[in-house]
Order: sequence, then C-alpha cells, then structure tokens
Amino acid sequence: MRFVIFLIVACAACAPTVDDPAAAQRALDRDDETRLAHQLAALPGVTASSVTLVRPIHDPLAPAAPIATPTAAILLVTEAAADRPHVATTARTLARAAVPEIAEPVIVVEPGAPRPELATLGPFTVEAHSRGLLRATLAIALIAIAALAAAVAFYRRGTSAQ
Repeated sequence: MRFVIFLIVACAACAPTVDDPAAAQRALDRDDETRLAHQLAALPGVTASSVTLVRPIHDPLAPAAPIATPTAAILLVTEAAADRPHVATTARTLARAAVPEIAEPVIVVEPGAPRPELATLGPFTVEAHSRGLLRATLAIALIAIAALAAAVAFYRRGTSAQ
C-alpha cells in the first residue's frame, strides 16, 4: 500500500504545471512591460522609465463576460533640458507600436535631475567630479602595497641568512 501511495506522489510531483489563463496573461504583460520600458529608456533625454500594462484575461472556458478595456500607464523621467512634449509624443507612438491593443496609454513625463557626466579611469567608470578622488585612492593603495612589499622583503632578508 505504501508503494502505491509513493508511486502516485512521485507521478504527481513529476507532472508538468499548467499555467491558468490569468498567470499566462500576467507573464505576457510583465514581458511586454519590461521590453517597452527598455525601449522608452533609450529615448533621447529620458533618464528612467516605468511601464504598467493591464490587459483583460480571456478564459476560453469561462462563460461570456464583458471584456474590460486594456490600459497602460507610462512614467518617464527626463533630463531638465529635454523637450517633454516631443518625448511624450514619441513615447505614445512607441507604445502604440509595441502594444497595439491599447488605444490610448496614460503617459506622465516628469523632469528629473540631469544625467551625470561619466569619466573612465582604467577599468573604473565614475562620475567626472569623482575622478580625482579615485586617482588619489588608487595612488594611496599603490603606495601602501609597495610599502608592505618593501617591509616583507626587508624582514625576509634578515631571516634568509640564518
């Protein structure tokens, strides 16, 4: 009897899971949100973007019910000098192309802080005003390593003669 129960549990544990229509639609919405947010973040002057999509769930086995309209909310944070109306128009066009079933997405364009100016120092990328501090830190670290190497060499010189 235990063997039969074990066999039933083992077969049930190995069975593939089947997503219900709601989970499948949420996964599709999440993928489209991520893709559209990355595309919107690449627009000139946009520093950050966030997208929320809500599309109705169509269950083929459920009785006919009124289908809600799909909606989208888009938040864009732009540089202070960016042309916000142009960014909003471009975002609306991109959203309609990426998710055509949403006729009129809600788009909010907020001015944000300017993008930081970056500088590269070896393998490090930092803000331009921090470049001097990084150089000083690396120089101090190099001097400390050299001093420790000299101390180890000095003490090893005294013990190797014995």
